[in-house]
Amino acid sequence: MNNRETTDFSALEADLRQALAARAEAITPNDRWREITMTTDTHHPSRRRWPMVLLAAAAVLAIIVGVFALRPQGNPTPVPAETSSPSPTATDASPEPSASPTPEPSQSEDGEDAAPFEGVVPVYYIALEARGYPESGLGLRRTWVPAQTPDTPQARAKAALVDAMNRPLETEGQIRPWEGTSLSNITVGTDRIDIALTSGPTAQITPEIGALAVQQLVWTAQAAVGLGNIPVHFSTAENATTLWATDITQGLTRSASAEHYAILTDLWITEPSAPDDGVAMTPAGQAFTVHGQASVFEANVQWQLLDASGTVVDEGFTTASIGAPERGTFEFTVTAPTTPGEYTLKAFSLSMKDGQGELANDRVTLDLR
Repeated sequence: MNNRETTDFSALEADLRQALAARAEAITPNDRWREITMTTDTHHPSRRRWPMVLLAAAAVLAIIVGVFALRPQGNPTPVPAETSSPSPTATDASPEPSASPTPEPSQSEDGEDAAPFEGVVPVYYIALEARGYPESGLGLRRTWVPAQTPDTPQARAKAALVDAMNRPLETEGQIRPWEGTSLSNITVGTDRIDIALTSGPTAQITPEIGALAVQQLVWTAQAAVGLGNIPVHFSTAENATTLWATDITQGLTRSASAEHYAILTDLWITEPSAPDDGVAMTPAGQAFTVHGQASVFEANVQWQLLDASGTVVDEGFTTASIGAPERGTFEFTVTAPTTPGEYTLKAFSLSMKDGQGELANDRVTLDLR
């Protein structure tokens, strides 16, 4: 038989509860959001990046190894049908890498006589912010793709959109956002573009990446048509009202230029340029000017010229016309080596934290002759 007395702690428990409640009421929580963002933001002090694990749709769902940062505000801007069209944006103002030959008459897709088009069309695709750095974010890059098509807005836009929709994400998983659908038709008017898809896409991706994929087609169609920021209207055979989480019940346009940091990768070399994955011809031993766009911290842009072995043969830095989050322009002059051969011109932005990792970059291959 247990003869030990049972101790009553109810009074002590009541005292402790009362003391803890009084202590909790005396605490005033502080807003540490600014402190947290200052310690975690390694790119732009005025924006936050969101880590995402990408999912690919195959026979089964596969998780792609790696975490990618996406920017906020990635949705296209919906506009009423009667919204007037602003002038073309400066983003598409850079020269094409090649000129079209003299056209000859042919029959266009809409039944009217049209000259053939044998040049390049602008295509936007989803790429890494900094190539070679898988942990960097995703955004849109632009490339120029050779095309042979009737020289009508519809035909040029169709060629550009088909290429854009067939491109995978520039990531290890090679996800194709537009898998499961294709372009059914495109109609171009003076104040709108209508894109008809065979169905809604089936790729299992996050809403943020889905919004970027929709932007990809908006930017590609507008650039190929060349009528400025006119609304792009989407439709599907099953009359879907969304593409992923993006509402398509209204026409979509590009966001304001001040928000392009949320859509485009932060650094582009716009000149010299070459068609998709091609080389830019440059005279050996002569100076040439490099032009580009950047949205980088304190407008600082580094550059290097590397030979075929990867050895740096020249380097320097320049300053863009404005720093992040605005998107400015930059230029600098490089004197090409006298030794002919293939070289790589690279522009990049370094991490503010350690000065080592690259947060954004772009490169172009040069053929010195």
